Amino acid sequence: MWEEKISETAHGEIGLSAMHTLLLPKFHRPLPPKRAVVRPALLARLHAGLAAQRPLTLIAAAAGYGKTTLAAQWASQLTTPATWLTLEPADDDPLRFATYLVAALQRLHPSIGTNLLPVLRAGQLPPEHVLLTTLLNDLDAAHALRATQQQAAQDPFVCFLDDVHAIQQPQNLSIVQALLSHPSPGLHLVLVTREDPALPLARLRARAQLTEVRAADLRFSEAETTGLLCTGMGLSLASHDLASLHKRTEGWAVGLQLVGLSLQDHADPAAFVAALSGSHRFILDYLTEEVLARQPADRQQFLLETSLLTRLHGALCDAVTGRNDSAALLEELLRANLFIIPLDDEGRWYRYHQLFAELLQHKLRRERGACMPTLHRRASEWYERQGMPATSIEHALAADDEPRVVTLLTAHGWHLLTREQTPMLAQWIQALPEAARQRSPHLNTMMVWRHILHGAYQQAPPYLAAAHRALAHLPPESSASRALQADILALQAFLAQVQGQPSQALTLAEQARSLVPPEHTRLQASTSLALGVAYRVVGRCDEAIEALEAALHAAQAIDDHVTAIVVVAHLALIWHPLGRLHRLIATAEAVIERTETISRVAPLMIGTIHAVIGQVYYEWNQVAKARHMLLHGLQMAQLSGQTTSVAYVSIYLARVAQETGDQQAAARYLREAGDVLARGGAPAWVRLDWIAQQVALLVAQGKLAEAEASLRETGITPETPVSYQSDTIHLAWLRWQIASRQPQALTLAQRIVQSAEAQGRNGSLIQALVLGAKAGGGQAWLIRARQLGEPEGYQRIFMATERTPNATPALIEPLTEREHDVLRLLATGLTYAQIAEQLIVSINTVRYHVKGVYGKLGVEKQMQAVERGRALGLLSYSPSDNES
Repeated sequence: MWEEKISETAHGEIGLSAMHTLLLPKFHRPLPPKRAVVRPALLARLHAGLAAQRPLTLIAAAAGYGKTTLAAQWASQLTTPATWLTLEPADDDPLRFATYLVAALQRLHPSIGTNLLPVLRAGQLPPEHVLLTTLLNDLDAAHALRATQQQAAQDPFVCFLDDVHAIQQPQNLSIVQALLSHPSPGLHLVLVTREDPALPLARLRARAQLTEVRAADLRFSEAETTGLLCTGMGLSLASHDLASLHKRTEGWAVGLQLVGLSLQDHADPAAFVAALSGSHRFILDYLTEEVLARQPADRQQFLLETSLLTRLHGALCDAVTGRNDSAALLEELLRANLFIIPLDDEGRWYRYHQLFAELLQHKLRRERGACMPTLHRRASEWYERQGMPATSIEHALAADDEPRVVTLLTAHGWHLLTREQTPMLAQWIQALPEAARQRSPHLNTMMVWRHILHGAYQQAPPYLAAAHRALAHLPPESSASRALQADILALQAFLAQVQGQPSQALTLAEQARSLVPPEHTRLQASTSLALGVAYRVVGRCDEAIEALEAALHAAQAIDDHVTAIVVVAHLALIWHPLGRLHRLIATAEAVIERTETISRVAPLMIGTIHAVIGQVYYEWNQVAKARHMLLHGLQMAQLSGQTTSVAYVSIYLARVAQETGDQQAAARYLREAGDVLARGGAPAWVRLDWIAQQVALLVAQGKLAEAEASLRETGITPETPVSYQSDTIHLAWLRWQIASRQPQALTLAQRIVQSAEAQGRNGSLIQALVLGAKAGGGQAWLIRARQLGEPEGYQRIFMATERTPNATPALIEPLTEREHDVLRLLATGLTYAQIAEQLIVSINTVRYHVKGVYGKLGVEKQMQAVERGRALGLLSYSPSDNES
């Protein structure tokens, strides 16, 4: 029963299914000690700095001066929303720091970091300018929204960063500096630190943008010393002894507190005070020994053995020390004021004052260093039982228990990999000795998956080779060996597919899938994904869909939302050329909703999904929604650094820009996609899409020679057999042939139509029919295209096809509203008299409008006008629906 309670409320990790593990106690504002001395003058200074709209408050002093206590007292008095984050040395990793910082800021307002946090949890650190721009915009928007909702100007949000001295990396400090260099009216930073951070404090001070509280301010006055020792701790001391203590400790809070603890029940307080002298460090060591010596032996042992825990919980301490009363003992230590700080209101989690913990750890290493690995191992075992593998691994590493680390990584590696722990996973693997890494195929396959999932394909081969070598040491016919062979073959299939070797990728994927035991759900998901992608690339669409849907089912069964996202991205890439738009939208949006609102997992290929969804909305002529979806997808792709998604979204933003008249933006998006492709950061099939869109733009610009050169780079000619893989390039050739007035254009259109019909590629078929109509196929081709497209909602293709010399020209002058009405009624077969009756106008007026319609559409007969109107989409939507 107690384990269930811990897993629900006490183990201190955020655990929404597959969320990145964040320790909740780090966000808890420490509760000020009950006997803490109130510092009204300092609190007034802090309030004044906030009221003056200074962006930064710095509370800086050496350990033990009461910095955190003062900050916590101030935080408890604030009326504006405030958040707290306690930093520690492990947070000096840039990704970890950014993740915790954004998570802390999101506690101020849920809109802050909405796009950033999933990316960071995915193990992706965006470029600094992207991260900071996004974060500052979110802060400004959240502050403005709050002000609007409350119809008044508001104080800024306040973010407390405690123990800032724990972060030293320039990349981390530059994030903080950027928040100060571009101060948001929505944010006030409070930095609590033992030493000045490497920030432009002098400039901020000169601009009156800084409120400072330093050691001299934090020293207790004689009156405060008396209040702490006599009123707070109940000591009875002569005034001259109090004055002497104040002088010798220089008002140092932790020193005075240790004095008070040492003097409790002391037979001769005056003699103790007289003997106290020396440096702060000497006094601290002396007083710590005094305080510990006065504790019962079992309490001393408890303090030492638990000092290596960054956070304390009764059950955890029981597991580490072998006791069964740790929860009660922690409460006793709190009542005794023994430098223990509660981290929650329920009294479940605590931590030692850092200075006290450091002294205890030093004493533990000096006196009982040999037992530290055992203590860490016990902590590791407890955290594993609570379902917290990340913390378990860290304690196993601290115990220098290499076999246990390997066992934990093998057992939990995929869980960590697909729950946005990939950076830490790589660090843990790299922390192992080279020999241990080389002989573990599991560790190497995990590293390969990590690189593939993040698009770092070039970094994967060395780990794959190491996995092959390690596999040779396993019994060849064992189930473990077969499972590893399947894993390795699936990874080889992905790399072959990326390198443009589709046939080899398919052979490898089929071999991988055949080796997977039925009960191995994780491998069923990953090998089915590899197989589905391989089938997709070679154009076996039905088999690809079957394999990918099996992968989706298996991935969702084990809450592997990362694999699920990749699966749906590839399903979307199939359903779009097949013309199954409604199915695409239903599945893709459902998975995005589940990912973003339930699992909050890494959006590795979510940009690609947004790109395909954006294309569908564009086909449905919901242009504003399409553009929003594409831009959001681009932002997510750039934040996550997923190069395939960056290139793919940019290509389709180029299409929308071109077809809505912004060729300059189209060229810019294509350049950005081309830069990604030039760096080798995307699979081969993306390059074909990029060339096809580049050709569409060049044709629209009349640059036919350049368009032809680009097409010939692909190695696909108009004479090449048409297939799923070649569709985009053959359609691009068809556009070029129409623009170049090539007589064989209609023949190519017929070949594309035949291939698309044979394989059910209705999306490609509709494009070929529309272009074929321009190549000489006539209205019958357009009519058939519309018959195929209407059930799936196609509209835009009939309105915004390329304007080539042989194409039916677009309207130079748009129809008036009345002409739209007349055209709509002509399409219903009404006579002029019936139309006049419907519109309540004369027959001559109808004739006048009909003449205008014919002239603008470039036709001479009623049937031609109706067909032309349908080809342009004028009869498939109302003007109010066109968002372009």
